[in-house]
Amino acid sequence: MKKIGIFCVGTGGHVLPAKNLITQLNDEGIDLDKFIIITDERGSQYLKNLDIKIYILDIYRSKIGLFGYVLNIYRVMKTLLEIRTIIKKEEIKISLSTGSYIAPIASLLSFIFRIKYYGQEQNIYAGLGNKVTSFLPGVIFTSYPETKNIKKKKTIYVGPIINKDIVKINKTNNAEFLTIGVQGGSQGSEQINSYLYKFLNENNTIKVNFLHITGKDKLDNNLNFKNYSQFDFIENMSEYYEKINLQISRSGGGALEAAYLGIPQVLIPFKHGTTSSHQHLNAQYLDNLGAAIVVNSYNEFKNILLNVINDYEGIKREMFNNVNIQIGNNEITRYLKEAFNE
Repeated sequence: MKKIGIFCVGTGGHVLPAKNLITQLNDEGIDLDKFIIITDERGSQYLKNLDIKIYILDIYRSKIGLFGYVLNIYRVMKTLLEIRTIIKKEEIKISLSTGSYIAPIASLLSFIFRIKYYGQEQNIYAGLGNKVTSFLPGVIFTSYPETKNIKKKKTIYVGPIINKDIVKINKTNNAEFLTIGVQGGSQGSEQINSYLYKFLNENNTIKVNFLHITGKDKLDNNLNFKNYSQFDFIENMSEYYEKINLQISRSGGGALEAAYLGIPQVLIPFKHGTTSSHQHLNAQYLDNLGAAIVVNSYNEFKNILLNVINDYEGIKREMFNNVNIQIGNNEITRYLKEAFNE
């Protein structure tokens, strides 16, 4: 029986797009027993409600780039052999990776077993995994046009993958209070959280609602701010987006989701490690489109937030544009269905 192998590891930014594609393919007629997911412990937490066979492996993740993989080649080889066994056992004929540190393993084994390989890159500056993968056969779908740090001839720009249940809504501010959503990606952001707490301590009398996704294990039950709600994770993001008029967030691949919905954003790019390159470029792309404003310090954050709160409609007209963000769900599922039905 032909099966599709889904390789997704790490944060929600890599796992949730895979989950969204599986759900859409299932709705379009491919049974869930035709999918096999290979992930790690971090990634598995986002797949708990999915009735699919899931293999959870101890997959090495380097924090020092390619050099780390060289130093830990024995762990990489162990993962290669484990996934090789799974591919043969499950008769996987098509593979999809949503990037990160599992992508080179998925693409290499797909090449060895002559499996059709598809990858997905969420950022405008491709990560090491997809950069390496682009030297092997297959197709890599990109969320941003003109994606950098990757072989151009291997990429197809399709736009981001979003949750199919999220629909565009009219974001006029008819409520008594403006509602601002705050999130730092699936893992949360200590920097954004600290900016918000400092702002609320200084401006707690301002009539504005804050809906704050803190990130896993980052809830603070000692906070006592007015018109403030916090959650470590929200499963149904449609409800979150429906409530907010502005979003404060990092600038990972998920920033395109709010842009697609027409929600203005204040972006605070992550500045450290390998993530900094793509976060800065993602943010600058959305800033240039007029879909977001990039801030680089607490003072900038405070000033733009006060301006937005004092005159939301005016700031929205002056500083934000209505943009058209192309989404990639239908194009990617079309490729996968064609390969599955061959």
